[in-house]
Amino acid sequence: MKKLIFLLLSFVCLGTLQAQITRNEVRKLIEDGKPKKALELVQKDIDKNGESPENLSMKSDVLMFINGDKCWDNIQYTIQKFPKSPRPYISRGMFYYELRQMQNSLNDYTKALEYCTDDSTRFEILINRSGTYHNFDQAEASITDVKEALKIRPGNIDALNNLATNLFDHKEYEEAENTLLQMKAVDSTYMGVYINLGYQLQQRGDYKKAEYYLLQGLAISPDHPYVLNNLGYAQFKLGKTKEALANVNRSLKFYPENSYAYRNLALIYIELKDKEKACENIQKALGWKFTEMYGNEVKELREKHCL
Repeated sequence: MKKLIFLLLSFVCLGTLQAQITRNEVRKLIEDGKPKKALELVQKDIDKNGESPENLSMKSDVLMFINGDKCWDNIQYTIQKFPKSPRPYISRGMFYYELRQMQNSLNDYTKALEYCTDDSTRFEILINRSGTYHNFDQAEASITDVKEALKIRPGNIDALNNLATNLFDHKEYEEAENTLLQMKAVDSTYMGVYINLGYQLQQRGDYKKAEYYLLQGLAISPDHPYVLNNLGYAQFKLGKTKEALANVNRSLKFYPENSYAYRNLALIYIELKDKEKACENIQKALGWKFTEMYGNEVKELREKHCL
């Protein structure tokens, strides 16, 4: 995986439901690559308890992983029905973030803050807005939001994760790694720690150490699609082709829309000199909007190896 996938996992903070289901239940299903099951859970809550800004916005957040058009329609419906709730603006901010429309995302998070009346929601908005600032190349503003969030919840894993990411991008590598390891000591089951450790170490060229932490993550969550895909890439760079193919392909079983996994398969098949399979996976990566999300790398691979 690449930088943006890691950051998205780190920064996305799903909304809190004050109904029969909990944020953690839904978030866990999303992180495990099971958005349809998450949607079923949210819809049951809506059917049982009626529409609220919380459960409608949670529905939007889940639909973001399933169907963009339905997600957008649900967000707009929620804004019309609850125009002074921060929740739908948070969802729309997330939606714009996914589209890489960072200014629109910032605008919605700022609007959500205007309607925010509780610290829990304020914390969530600050965490999400910090991620948008980060990807809008406004690191100072991102760090400010993270620090404001930490005032509300000192030692919070999500906020510390964002801080570690900012530290890494400032090339403060050791401090970033130490922050992630501190988080691991606080909660060894938090998957963002293993994913970000894997990413940061791969970026530094330490694929062996990246594999070490990703295997730890896999032991906790054997079906986690991001961990499987990232582990596969690390193993590819270590020359463990068989293991790499197995893990990337397994990741697609749980998250078949992951364009970066198809990119990784293409790289492996290029190395194996299997042009047909390489080009097939390049096309799949493009079909799942790799270029819109990550840039021209796959298009360049297609031009070099398939045209």
